[in-house]
Amino acid sequence: MSRPAVVVIGVGNPSRGDDALGPLLLDRIEAAGFGQVVIRRDFQLQLEHALDLCGADLVLFVDAMTGEGDDGVRFGEIGPKPNLGALSHALAPEVVLDVYQRIESRSPPPAFVLAMRGRSFELGDGLSELADSALGVGWQLCEELLRVPSLEDWREMTRRIGHAANRRGDYS
Repeated sequence: MSRPAVVVIGVGNPSRGDDALGPLLLDRIEAAGFGQVVIRRDFQLQLEHALDLCGADLVLFVDAMTGEGDDGVRFGEIGPKPNLGALSHALAPEVVLDVYQRIESRSPPPAFVLAMRGRSFELGDGLSELADSALGVGWQLCEELLRVPSLEDWREMTRRIGHAANRRGDYS
């Protein structure tokens, strides 16, 4: 049995302090050399990212988040949701899934969000202590998820962690 193809899409701006969390986690994933993992990186999600999901068995969106509370990491499964606001070049992961569904005329692959908490997002800021800690937790989670990726294991991880990632409001 072959391993599933996993697409990891990380977003963030390395020049904006804790917004670098997505790209920094992608760097660690690339260095680890997980097989069957396709990495995509950008400053923000766009309509075109729906095409990156073609052929994927699992999708992981990685980003920074703002706000207070919990251990600094949220992980959970998401589904497609239409963009009900004005069109924008910056989209929520759920909207990318909806675009995929519309252009492919089928359900998108199972998708999850891993969001790591930060607090400093200004141009020129370095990584905060809070974000550095969240990056460590996010990396441990990714190692476990990507070692032998399976939908059942990812869903079990969501239950174990107990954080919903389907609320767009506090992603950076």
